[in-house]
Amino acid sequence: MSLTLSELDPAAAAYLIVVAAVLGACLGSFMNCLAWRSVNGESIMRGRSHCTECGHTLGIIDLIPVFSWLLCKGRCRYCKKRVSARYIVVEIVLALVFVLIVIVYGISIQSLAYAALACVLCGVTLVDLDSYTIPNGFVIAGVVVWVLSVWFMQVPNVGFGPGTLFAGALGYGFAAVLVDGLVGAFAVGGGLLLFSLLFDKLTGRQSLGGGDVKLLFVVGLFLGLLGGLLNLLLSCVLGLVFAFVQAFLRHRPSDQEQGSEGGTKESIRTRAFPFGPAISVATMVTLLVGWPMLTWYFELFI
Repeated sequence: MSLTLSELDPAAAAYLIVVAAVLGACLGSFMNCLAWRSVNGESIMRGRSHCTECGHTLGIIDLIPVFSWLLCKGRCRYCKKRVSARYIVVEIVLALVFVLIVIVYGISIQSLAYAALACVLCGVTLVDLDSYTIPNGFVIAGVVVWVLSVWFMQVPNVGFGPGTLFAGALGYGFAAVLVDGLVGAFAVGGGLLLFSLLFDKLTGRQSLGGGDVKLLFVVGLFLGLLGGLLNLLLSCVLGLVFAFVQAFLRHRPSDQEQGSEGGTKESIRTRAFPFGPAISVATMVTLLVGWPMLTWYFELFI
């Protein structure tokens, strides 16, 4: 059961959008902190937030999403060192994602599940960019969100969505969504795992990391078979774009001139490309506009 924004009066709809934006920004701030602590080996359960440069404990005025960064002009209030713009960017982006989820899916368990998935994908992106790894904790969190929410899902009556392929046999309740999710996860995640193992054996080099395969398995649970395949295609396209941008940034003249001790710069250049961000962005695109895209595509053949 869901309630769309069009069914609410304008004031209530506007209030809901504001709440979604504020919640998204707050969770964006939390995911920034969680990702930094995960990469730097700090506990995510204990300890107050602090400046990553001087270590000073942050006060309330330093922890207001978006506004704290703007009020302090992107600097720590205590040591005056620059605070990465990534913090405010993540807060704004997750706020926007939450608003779009509410606009597309209204007030529903589905919206809550996709918002939780967006937080997981945000954490994956930040950690993968910094460490080239996807911690199992994010994978487990994604699976838990799906297991808790799938029982409340329904197949859309119009167009495509999770469960559409199996609605004819299983009806429009959660059973079709459940089966479609499992099929999508094992077909996309498992199929890509087999392909990468074969590719690795033939070429003698690693193609995909284990974390990438696990992440594709998780998003396959949410997207089903059709959505999972579309997501895989979008992930590959975005991955190529991100890889091109990263290669361009790594080979700028300034980078080549600024060598570091022990060949650190060269070792960074030869690291594996972080595919998690591409998968994460593609997943949100699929959730927000992928189903209308699939509906339009298949209607061309009807």
